[in-house]
Amino acid sequence: MTTRNLSAAVLAALLLAPAAAKAADEVRYCGSSTIGQSILQMAGARRAFEAKSGIKFGALDVPGSGKGIEALLADKANVAGASRPLKADEKAKGVVATVIGYDAVAVFVNVDNPVEKLTKAQLKGIFTGAIKNWKEVGGKDAPIAVNTEILTAKRATVEMFNELVMDKAPYGTGFKEIDLPKDQIVDVAKNPNAIGTPSLGLLSAVAKDLRAKVKAVAVDGVAPTHDAVRAGTYPISRPLNLATMGAPSGTAKAFIDFMLTPEGQAFVEKDFVGVAKR
Repeated sequence: MTTRNLSAAVLAALLLAPAAAKAADEVRYCGSSTIGQSILQMAGARRAFEAKSGIKFGALDVPGSGKGIEALLADKANVAGASRPLKADEKAKGVVATVIGYDAVAVFVNVDNPVEKLTKAQLKGIFTGAIKNWKEVGGKDAPIAVNTEILTAKRATVEMFNELVMDKAPYGTGFKEIDLPKDQIVDVAKNPNAIGTPSLGLLSAVAKDLRAKVKAVAVDGVAPTHDAVRAGTYPISRPLNLATMGAPSGTAKAFIDFMLTPEGQAFVEKDFVGVAKR
C-alpha cells in the first residue's frame, strides 16, 4: 500500500469511527409492526425509554418480523421485533428472543355482519378460498371479501395464522393484500362483507368511529379477550419477542430490561398481555 493509499485508509477509518460509535450507543429496531407501532410508538414506550435512559433510537422500522430478523442477522439492527416464536434456523444462527408480552390474532368482521363466531375449520376454508360466501358459515348471502397483509412480506401474523388455523395450507388467490395491518381493520369497517386477521392490539390504532364498525368474532367458541390470551384458551395467540444476536448486551439489553420493568410492562398492557400476567 502506498503512503497516499495508507493515508486515505486512515482518514476513512477516522471519519467512520464517530458513526460506528454513535450506532453502538443507539437502539436500532426493525421488525414487527405490532410491537413497533402499537407498543413503542403509540403506547409511548420509546419516548419513555429515551427519556429515562438517555439512549436514543437510531431507527424504528416496521417491515415485519421476518425482515426484522434478516436485518438483525445482517447487523442492520440490534433489536428485532418478532411477534411469533423464533424458527429453528434463526436459533441456529444465534438469534435469542426475550418475550415481553402476548397478543391475540383477532378475526375482525363488520359490525353489521350477523356472524358472531367461526371455527378454525371454517376459517381455513375462508382463507384457502374453499368457502366463498357468508351463507356457508351462517351469514347472509354475500361474497366474502378477504383481506390479508402482503402475503410475501414474511409477516408474523400471516405465518402464525397460517400455522395455527390453516394447517399450513396455502392462502387462496384474489384476496385484497394490505401493507399496514391496522388498515385491514379500516377495510373491514368500510366493507360489510370483509374479514381480516390483524393483531387485536392494533384496534386502538384505528379512529374511534371506525372501531365502532368492526367486531372480533369468537374462534372455536372463545373470544379474543386478554383473559383468554392470559389463560391460553384463545386458539390464535402468540408471544411478542424482542430478539438479539446472542444474549442481550449494551443498548439492546438496556432497552429489553426496561420493557420487563413494571413501567415497561405498563406500555405492553395498554393493548396486550404482559409477561408477568400470562
